[in-house]
Amino acid sequence: MTRRRADRGRRLLWMCLVAAVLLVALPAADRVSAAVAEKRLAERIAARQEALAGAPRVSIGGFPFLLSAARGSYPRVGVRADAVTKEGRPVRASVELRDVAERGGGYTAASVDARFTAPFDSLGAGLGAGATLSADGAGRLRVDGELLGLPLTVVAEPRLAGRTITVVPVAASFAGRPVDPSGPRISAAFAARELVVPDLPAGLAPTRVSVGETGVTLHARGSDVRLV
Repeated sequence: MTRRRADRGRRLLWMCLVAAVLLVALPAADRVSAAVAEKRLAERIAARQEALAGAPRVSIGGFPFLLSAARGSYPRVGVRADAVTKEGRPVRASVELRDVAERGGGYTAASVDARFTAPFDSLGAGLGAGATLSADGAGRLRVDGELLGLPLTVVAEPRLAGRTITVVPVAASFAGRPVDPSGPRISAAFAARELVVPDLPAGLAPTRVSVGETGVTLHARGSDVRLV
């Protein structure tokens, strides 16, 4: 009887040890598998997007990853990348993909939300020497420069209509005094800043434009998007 109890005790001990090892090893193996998949997906994206500057950073959400991989679907995939436009303007891209499923040798996302941010220092060309761009703290664009040797400040709102972005002055001051932002000189300067949004990756459609602390961001969305 005593020997049987000892044998059962040893078996129970081994079962506990195996369970403990699995509890430690499985999450580690799951994370390693996810990292490998993220690297492969990043390489496929880099191979298809010529505008990228360096390798994109991919994160696959959801745990356990191995279960999602077995199903061929992932609840969330995030992509961060640096790119350069045809005009040589640097852009930071941040893309969130939801319900990504493997289909026909590729992947399809049920929905995609993307943000393309151009830093302020890349948008100042043509504003004049010494002119600077920044956020005004209320979601608008602030332009500081000089006119006739005196300080000129213009606050403007970027607006999106279809695929066209315009920058509309809403407030201005010259030498510390308020001036009409719709005056001919200011209006003409900003009319030249109109921009038509080029075709976006994966057929995404622009939805709005915003101004943040790091630059001007174009927001875009798509559904049933075919990926790499």
